[in-house]
Amino acid sequence: MPEKRAIKEPGGVLLIGLGMSAEALAAAIKTLYPDAVSLTVLADEANRTIAGRADEVWIYAPLGLRGFMALMRRISWRRFERVVQPEAQPRWLKYLVWPRPPWQQGFGDTCSQ
Repeated sequence: MPEKRAIKEPGGVLLIGLGMSAEALAAAIKTLYPDAVSLTVLADEANRTIAGRADEVWIYAPLGLRGFMALMRRISWRRFERVVQPEAQPRWLKYLVWPRPPWQQGFGDTCSQ
């Protein structure tokens, strides 16, 4: 991967990597990175190293209610150009973000808006 790029706010792409295997996350980053102005990955602790290939990494850990709401607020305030969520779960996540950017669920052949 090339050097990290500057984070574009508002804008960029958010890849929600929760529940993805390391291989699937690496493939998604490799696919999205060239076309994104900046790529932010929301990943769990197990995929911290793989997610480090993106421009910015947010680690999801047990946050409690206040921490979870702060994360949703952070996603909302960042105003991403689009969000890519390859894994179907948590399906309800997009309903907690407002204003809601274009939200792609699935990846490749299993894509839906």
